[in-house]
Amino acid sequence: MEAAGAAVFSVSEPLHIARAEGMMDVSVLPYEKKAKHLHVTLFENRTRKAYEPYSFDFVTNEPGSGSFVFYCSKEKGFSSAEKHVLDSLGSILQMYLGKLRMIQMMEKSSRTQIMTGLPNSNGYLREVAKYFADGRINCYDAYYFNLKGFGLVNRRFGQKEGNEIMKRYVRTLQNFFKDDELLGHLGGDNFVALVRKGRRRREFLNLLSGTEVYGMHGHVKEPVMIRAAAGIMTVKMPCLLDMIIDGPSIALVHAKRTRKPYVLYTEELNDQITRGKTVEQRFESALAKGEFAVFYQPKVNTVSGEIIGAEALTRWMEHGSPIPPGMFIPILEQSEKITRLDLAMMKTVCRDLAAWKGTGRQTVPVSVNFSRRDLSDPDLPEKILDIISSHQVDKKDIIVEVTETTNEEEKEQMTSFLTRLRRYGIKTSIDDFGTGYSSLSVLREFPVSEIKIDRSFINRNLDATDEIIIRSIIELAEKLKVDVITEGVETVVQRDFLHQVGCDRVQGFLYDRPLPKDSFESRLLSGSYQIDRKTDE
Repeated sequence: MEAAGAAVFSVSEPLHIARAEGMMDVSVLPYEKKAKHLHVTLFENRTRKAYEPYSFDFVTNEPGSGSFVFYCSKEKGFSSAEKHVLDSLGSILQMYLGKLRMIQMMEKSSRTQIMTGLPNSNGYLREVAKYFADGRINCYDAYYFNLKGFGLVNRRFGQKEGNEIMKRYVRTLQNFFKDDELLGHLGGDNFVALVRKGRRRREFLNLLSGTEVYGMHGHVKEPVMIRAAAGIMTVKMPCLLDMIIDGPSIALVHAKRTRKPYVLYTEELNDQITRGKTVEQRFESALAKGEFAVFYQPKVNTVSGEIIGAEALTRWMEHGSPIPPGMFIPILEQSEKITRLDLAMMKTVCRDLAAWKGTGRQTVPVSVNFSRRDLSDPDLPEKILDIISSHQVDKKDIIVEVTETTNEEEKEQMTSFLTRLRRYGIKTSIDDFGTGYSSLSVLREFPVSEIKIDRSFINRNLDATDEIIIRSIIELAEKLKVDVITEGVETVVQRDFLHQVGCDRVQGFLYDRPLPKDSFESRLLSGSYQIDRKTDE
């Protein structure tokens, strides 16, 4: 506007201009509905009277509207020739004003998320840099949060109304934030925030746990509950600017993987995530190179010492040394990679069983583990059946083992999976029985052949209450014609206790650790253990 005023001043004498004004109705950003009215005096000669105005009206590209109004210093007004020049002047001013406005809006847009008007990653970090500069960043927690299931909201209401619901949610969040706190929108359903430490953390997490807004179906308002998962980082100096987003982002990844509402960032967590990425990156080549091996842990009848079965356990052999399962199984369970691994292990077991049968060796039923994550594959039962059939393995020699479900949501998938396997004549086993959603209902609702009592039932000082509980489980299972085996048996005391309550089928270090294939073959040749050769040592 100052430049426009200087331009008008340069022609004010020959054109007899006493005063010039500029007016515009524009939004701060292109997507904003509410326009801002600007009215500026560009030039004024106070020694002259202002007579009849002449207006040059224009439309901006935003869109918006505006006008330049020129007041003549002559009572009779501007001549036709002067008006023609004023039109040219107005066009030039409009062109340069539009250019400057475009630069201004591009600068603003580069720092702003278009739909919500909140700072985007660039704008957010620019604002955060000010907190670093004045030394107050230590007073804040940094958040990265993601809205749960917002895609369902868009499908329910449509994309356009989904955007409006998002804006209503943002306005609710903005009402929570104090003037010295910061909220940003990285796009989609991802947000970042700086919130003061202390009780404000609890208040903000409560807001993220569930906030109700509304959506419009026609002219009807419908309540919409929006929940978010969050990663949190307590800011401590020294700290790099980028970590204000990266730190809580790492914590959010872990929160979503573990299905927790929020997770606090730590250096240990960062190391864990880094290891997880390494595992995922190396998985494909390791699987192709045959680095994943099957170890067999015998199942034993404690009365006769006979080997009555085995559990196939996966080991990742890196340069001949095993990587502990806890360092890669949980990571692979966060993706479809675990299904590929479990199916590969099923193929290895079937190949081993076929080889043993082909050489006339004794075999026992082998249970193969499948992750609950695998159950999302609707064709998994058929894939298992195909592997068994293609290796010409007797179905009675394979038991598919799954971990007891921990929530109602997975129950339907588990029931369908187990039912179809039973239809195909494949036996199934529930691992970690007693730790899941509703353990006794497993016996009633899941069509299983076997349950494995979790080690937590016997890994303690056993008393009369434990005896009553375990005996009841065993008797109930037997009446339902479901086999029972107890895992994690490590001592003679535990073995004798289980015998007392009626469970003589066990698995654990008292007899053997998981054995590589060659060692297990040797165990099968002997066929049994000497009952009294083990001690508590």
